[in-house]
Amino acid sequence: MFCCVHVPDFPVQAALLRSATAAALFDGPDSLLKVVSCNQAARSAGVHVGMTKLQAEACGVTLIKRIQEREDIAEAELLDCAYHFSPDVEVTSPGTIIFDMTGSERLLGTGKAIAQIILDEVTRRGFESNVSLASNPDTAHYAARGFKGITVIDPGDEARRLSRLPVEVLGVEEDVLETLHAWGIRTFKALAALPAVPLTERLGQYGLHLQRLAQGAVTRELIPAALPEAFQESTELEEPVELLEPLAFVLNRLMEQLLERLIERSLATDQIEVVLTLEVHSDREINAPTCSSGITSYERTIKLPMPTQDAKILLKLAQLDLAAHPPHAPVKKVRIEAKPARVRFTQAGLFQPLAPEPAKLEITMARLRAVVGEKDTDGRQRIGFPALLDSHKPDHFHVAPPGKHKETRPSACLSLRRFRPVIPARVETSAEQSPVWIGFAKRKARVTDASGPWSSAGEWWAGEWRREEWDIQLTLDGHASLYRIFRELATRSWFVEGLYD
Repeated sequence: MFCCVHVPDFPVQAALLRSATAAALFDGPDSLLKVVSCNQAARSAGVHVGMTKLQAEACGVTLIKRIQEREDIAEAELLDCAYHFSPDVEVTSPGTIIFDMTGSERLLGTGKAIAQIILDEVTRRGFESNVSLASNPDTAHYAARGFKGITVIDPGDEARRLSRLPVEVLGVEEDVLETLHAWGIRTFKALAALPAVPLTERLGQYGLHLQRLAQGAVTRELIPAALPEAFQESTELEEPVELLEPLAFVLNRLMEQLLERLIERSLATDQIEVVLTLEVHSDREINAPTCSSGITSYERTIKLPMPTQDAKILLKLAQLDLAAHPPHAPVKKVRIEAKPARVRFTQAGLFQPLAPEPAKLEITMARLRAVVGEKDTDGRQRIGFPALLDSHKPDHFHVAPPGKHKETRPSACLSLRRFRPVIPARVETSAEQSPVWIGFAKRKARVTDASGPWSSAGEWWAGEWRREEWDIQLTLDGHASLYRIFRELATRSWFVEGLYD
């Protein structure tokens, strides 16, 4: 059993959201704006597709500029409605979706009861639609396009139920439609009654396929709808919002709607993008950038180490990010875009300590970044996990975010505790240039053992960090200690770099 939901005049419904106003959509170049879609109320007023904008204005209907973003949002809403009932969904055309409802009778009841439940759900989401049930997708498709309201076609009754439909419902090419009209073919019944061989000789296999569609005899598999690259939710505010607290209420509602759509598809997200449309008046805003007054966009991207389905965590991260980087003008429109990701399930071992949840750890790190800042003077992140870089440059590391650092196994070698900054030292050397005495930090000691020197250049192609390193053993306060010292070859100065644990 297949169900088809068809929204008549879909572009107009997407723009009006079930308003009963007589309206028409116009599009095209400014010099030649034409009506591309209109609802039944506008057609009753004399408007038809292809009419110019000036002609439509004379009919006294509401004219709306076609905006593709509205239709995309409405199409996503229809898809969400279909996924609410079945995982196997096909987008046949804008405003028309087909999905497999096989086996739903045991849960939802008879075919008419199922169609009524689906119609109520589509109506609740703001669309006036036709719903049909049939044993194959194409029969359900043409029944929804040709009949109003609910249509249930039993198996074996396809040809009789479709017989009254006009051939225009098939959406055939213009030249084929003219040929059929020239033959006197106006309905599905007349097309289905034509002899197959002469029809194939004149129209080819395409004509035979049209006849089988009119008979309701075509069976095929659904073409699954492609997963969108990103899920979006947006809203335009009646009045611009300046404070973050009222903005958080808008973000919370959009986040919940976004996560609800992802959960219906058994998906999560690990990256969201918050796009704020600002109402900038450069003559009023002190912190506004040097640009002319108007509408500007302000974007912030939030990434998580692991996908999540928790809207509260995403909201908290967005609040902390906007508090650290507030917009410089009142917010007029809010759009949130989420990248879909598969849900990851993890299970801890019996003898492993419990680790903090990655999402809650990200919130803690965001709070720390708000206190200590994001980057240091060298451009490194202040919060994260230290990771060594593939270089011989001393103290060459970066700070990686959670989930992107490489864990290293502890080795049996000694650990060097570096002094930052390095400590200047006075060193006496022997005839072989090895250290004998050393003084640093107001202390002096004899070198009981020394190993070196090792020449170190770091990134040798840059001509920097050229020095000689020594590992020495000292006796201080009756205890033996191991230090690393080095001499800069350019200045001949000695320094203590660190202490071995």
